[in-house]
Amino acid sequence: MVEGYRKTRLPATRLLAIQAMSMGVKAHFVKGFLEVDVTEARRTINEAKSGGTYISLTGWLMKCLASAVKEFPEVNAYRKGRSVYVFETVHIGIMVERDLRGELVPLPYLVKDCDTKSVLDISREIASVKEGDVGEDLVIADRKAARIAKLAVWLPGPLGRLGMRVFFRNPVRKHKMMGTIGVTAVGMFGKSGGWPLPIPNAQPLVVAVGGISRKPRYTGEGDELQARDMLDLTLMFDHDVIDGGPATRFSARLIELMESAHGLEL
Repeated sequence: MVEGYRKTRLPATRLLAIQAMSMGVKAHFVKGFLEVDVTEARRTINEAKSGGTYISLTGWLMKCLASAVKEFPEVNAYRKGRSVYVFETVHIGIMVERDLRGELVPLPYLVKDCDTKSVLDISREIASVKEGDVGEDLVIADRKAARIAKLAVWLPGPLGRLGMRVFFRNPVRKHKMMGTIGVTAVGMFGKSGGWPLPIPNAQPLVVAVGGISRKPRYTGEGDELQARDMLDLTLMFDHDVIDGGPATRFSARLIELMESAHGLEL
């Protein structure tokens, strides 16, 4: 009896992701699992939406990340040999799901200067990218990056990986086209908590957004037990670039910013 099966082709975006992940597998990533109380932030976001103002939870997280990075710039860096390039501006890469020829595929997009943009600015930019026309590009809104992506995809595997490594050997170019932080929010499509474990990529800091679950937590001076909305976050640091001390302090500050609904003072 012949087994039934269906044969399909991998989309070009998947091949591009494989190339990008191959750049990160040689790095030494350490992982941190955070549980963050986002009750106040969600309440503020929902109130804003009720009033007609759209705020993206991912956009708000990116603003919190950028603010924490400005306080701990050691995480906003790339290493080249024995040199470390620490950048002043904060560029964050995300994946935006778009319809290409009838198929929903994730496409990379770089939100630049997140440190100088408001939560509303970032949210509106992400929304406009989701609704805009990207044609056949594999990278949204950056023609040079799109051309490089197509070349990396269509070259034979070893040549494509070699070409990307050579091109992105320059840390300044890498920061300009990829940013130093990658955010993936796949876990937010679920209806329960849990920490996603992403595959390392070329960026030295990867943030994976898990689900939100309702949990009891002691809050306030009187240690009152309340039901709170808890968001699970996974942080992955490239230890070749970021030491444990700065990574720990950065993580603690990120939690403080998020639990105080930073950036949502509308």
